[in-house]
Amino acid sequence: MAQTLGAVTGIPLIHSLKPPAWMLVALSTFILSLPASAQTIQLDSRDLLKKAAGLNPQPAATAPQPAAGSPPPSPAEAPPPAVTPPPAAPLGSVAQGYLYVDAFQTRFEFLIDAPRLLHWLNPAEQAPALLDDTAQQTAIKSVRKQVEGWCRLGVGGIKLDGTLTGISIIKGRPGATLPTQPGERLKAEEAMFGFMWEFATPPVPDEIIVEWRGFIADIQKLPIRVFFGPRSEDMEMNAYLPKVSWKSQGRLPMPPPLAAIPEIIVVPPTVLPLATMIWLLIGITFFIFVRMRGRGLPGGALPFALTWLLGAVLTWPMVNIQIAGGPQVPVIREKKQAEEILTPLLRNVYRAFDRRSESDIYDVLARSVDGELLRKLYLETIEALTLDGREGARVSISEFSADVMNVTPREGGGGFVTECQWTALGNVGHWGHTHTRVNRYKAHVTVSAVGNAWKITALDVTEARRI
Repeated sequence: MAQTLGAVTGIPLIHSLKPPAWMLVALSTFILSLPASAQTIQLDSRDLLKKAAGLNPQPAATAPQPAAGSPPPSPAEAPPPAVTPPPAAPLGSVAQGYLYVDAFQTRFEFLIDAPRLLHWLNPAEQAPALLDDTAQQTAIKSVRKQVEGWCRLGVGGIKLDGTLTGISIIKGRPGATLPTQPGERLKAEEAMFGFMWEFATPPVPDEIIVEWRGFIADIQKLPIRVFFGPRSEDMEMNAYLPKVSWKSQGRLPMPPPLAAIPEIIVVPPTVLPLATMIWLLIGITFFIFVRMRGRGLPGGALPFALTWLLGAVLTWPMVNIQIAGGPQVPVIREKKQAEEILTPLLRNVYRAFDRRSESDIYDVLARSVDGELLRKLYLETIEALTLDGREGARVSISEFSADVMNVTPREGGGGFVTECQWTALGNVGHWGHTHTRVNRYKAHVTVSAVGNAWKITALDVTEARRI
């Protein structure tokens, strides 16, 4: 039997092995007798992971494996894990006031979270979770009449009449509001209602007293941030004492003055007293006629002379003729000359809108603009300076520069036509933060001598862009 096994395997039989060793030899002999394709068994941890992944497929795709013999990928080469932004957190309770003290105007703004205001409007109904455009407009219309008298202002012991100039539904947080798109649907828990009142005030008020009547729902106190010039400070009022006083203490900057425009020299006319000249001529003619006849003057020479002089004095103011004189309008051909005139004219156009009442704006604007352009420029400028079309939040221009590219004397004289560009930089505070606007314009401008002053009589904007 032993010889037969040795012949089959081709391996000499070792009879001296102990039973355990003999079993290992038999197992090795069996493995060597298998076909060549099954002679090698490799156990690789990566193969096991692949097989395990095949048995338990995962929804996420696995990263490709490097080729055999290549170094493993470095941590920097590994793809970053996908990050899902967390959903916006609900606002919670919001009640915040802002007082903006500007030259000629004081503006009060109030922010409140949408769920609380909607519940106050309709306590019996549950507030909608989403506010589409229709729901927003309905809420604004419902609340307008109820909030008009919430804010009152007094300056120097005089109560001022204010105007509710705007109601907005906005998102974000107080001091960090975000713009909304037309028709955008907002989650009620992430939205706020914003109210804006505007009051015409002196250029530099000494004290402003704010009275608040909007302590609705569970609002017991209202923090207020006051903005004046480049500064700000905080104060607070509560439902038990709904008044607060703010004093400027000389910290308010004076409004910038109007720019000086070069004057047109006016030469006084030469006045000819026509009636007096005729009277004197008649007297001289009569005197010559009498002397030629050899007669004496009636009543004597002295009475005649006195009568003649008295008549001259009495006729002096009657009929006067003005000769020459009037404005001496220079011919403008140089760009530097045109810039010295055009730059202050355009600057004063923006200065006019520091005023808040329409009549005051027109009065200042009429110093720089004349004719039909006055109304057109008023409407276009007030639209350009109003922040995102919202009433009340108006940009105040702080920096201005103009550049004349070419100039041509106006046909018929009395002015010039120029192609120019100008840049206006301004800031406006709104909902607790500041917006900066930089606009650049290119235009053909006609400047004419109106009376004894330079004024813009035509303006055609060829390019307008926000930088």
